[in-house]
Amino acid sequence: MLISALLVVSGKALAQTAAGSFQSVSGQVQIQRAGGATIGAASGVGVNVGDRIVTGSSGHAVIVLNDQSRLELGPGSSIALDQFTLGAGAATTRVSLFSGVMRSLVNAASGGAAANYQVHTPNAVAAVRGTKFDTAYSENVIRPGYQGCEKYTDVSVYQGTVNLANLGSSAAGEDVHAGYEATVPCDKPPTDSGPLSMTGAVSLDSANAGGASFAGAAPGSSAAPVPACPVCVDMTTTTPIGGGR
Repeated sequence: MLISALLVVSGKALAQTAAGSFQSVSGQVQIQRAGGATIGAASGVGVNVGDRIVTGSSGHAVIVLNDQSRLELGPGSSIALDQFTLGAGAATTRVSLFSGVMRSLVNAASGGAAANYQVHTPNAVAAVRGTKFDTAYSENVIRPGYQGCEKYTDVSVYQGTVNLANLGSSAAGEDVHAGYEATVPCDKPPTDSGPLSMTGAVSLDSANAGGASFAGAAPGSSAAPVPACPVCVDMTTTTPIGGGR
C-alpha cells in the first residue's frame, strides 16, 4: 500500500502540465504550486496548470503562455491557471481571478481560429471573442448606486469583443466591445457598457497608477474617486503586453 501511495504521488508530480513562463517580474510575486510548495517568481521561471500566482501591493508580473498569449498581473492580484490545453487548433485556457486585476492578450491560432479563453471570478465569467482586455475583481466595498453589494467584476476591452456574464447565468451575457467597459455587481446581470475610464470600472492602468486598492476601495466606490485616464490606450496598436516596459 505504501508503494502504491508513493506511485500515486509521483504520478501527480509528473503529471504537472507546463503552460508557459514568466517574462518579467517586479516587486513581490509568489507561485503556489498545486503540490503545496510556494516559491518566488522570477523571469524565466515556468508556470504550470494548477499554479496559483499572487502579487504583493507593489508586485507586477507578465506571463507568456505556450500559445504566446500573455497575462499581465497588477498589484494585489491573485489568479489560478485552471486549464491550458494546446492542441492542433486554438488553445483552451481558463484562469480564475480571485482578487486584483489582470490584462489578457489572447493570441489567435494560425489561420485566425478563435481561442477558447475564459476568466472566472467569484461572481462572473468573461469569455473572449477578441484579443485584449482587462478583468478586475474587488470586494468589501460599496459603490454609489449599488447599496448592499460588495462584490464587483469589471471588464475593460481594448481590442475585439468580450462576453461578460454573471457566474450564475453565463448564457445571458452581454457583449462588451472595444473601447468600452462594464461591471457585474454581486449576483446581478452586467451593467450597460460605457466608454473606457468613464464608469468607474477598475483597469490595469488605474491600478498601476495607484487608483485602486483591492483590499477595500476601487475607482467609482465611496472610498475613492473615479480617475481620469492615467494611461490612455491606443486602440489600433497590437503591441504585446509588457512590450513597452
